[in-house]
Amino acid sequence: MSSILRALVGAATVLVVSHAAPLSAQSAPPQRFAYVDTRDILNQAPGRAEAEAVLQKEAVVWEAEIKKMQDTMNGMIADFQKKTATFTPAEREKQTKLIQDKQGEFQKRNDDINAEAERRRSEVLQPILDQIKLALEDVRKSSGLDAIFDVGQNATIVAVDKNLNLSDRVIARLRVLGAPAVPVKASTPPAPAAKPSGLPVSAPSGIGRPIKPDTTVKKPGNE
Repeated sequence: MSSILRALVGAATVLVVSHAAPLSAQSAPPQRFAYVDTRDILNQAPGRAEAEAVLQKEAVVWEAEIKKMQDTMNGMIADFQKKTATFTPAEREKQTKLIQDKQGEFQKRNDDINAEAERRRSEVLQPILDQIKLALEDVRKSSGLDAIFDVGQNATIVAVDKNLNLSDRVIARLRVLGAPAVPVKASTPPAPAAKPSGLPVSAPSGIGRPIKPDTTVKKPGNE
């Protein structure tokens, strides 16, 4: 899909935070932190390529429907402009309304398709995002870390030891976990999507653009 999203998440977040009870300054052990770039992790996550292929295949059907609506709209306008000189004012007004009603009908369908495409993208990628969260927690625990920060969501870090970047370890853990199954497309509207996982996802590619004719329909008296 071309540019469908809207991002599912906001600014950088602490993915895992220690819940240890506070200790005195004298006895508190040093906290251990590391970071990852979830953009790289998501791009290399098992199942990501397969999920994108499924979304692209489904998008072809939606794009064909939108193109058909656009062609119909342009055909109606071309026919109107060709015959407008022979119309009476009443006929011109009637034909103008028919075109405007059809345009409104097509625009609503276009908006519905884009909403469905966005929902479907979230649905297909959610199992991968959930898998990433599991891998992050596994790596945090095995490394004895208090927190893992994400630098993939516009976080500002002025200086950092690159040895603290655990992205490769998380990716390796994901490969052990394996690719999750791609959710089957529902034939009926599903329940509301699960809460975003807190990981970045590419903005949904817009299946269709607002349906607009190549030329506008002139109302009677505007010639």
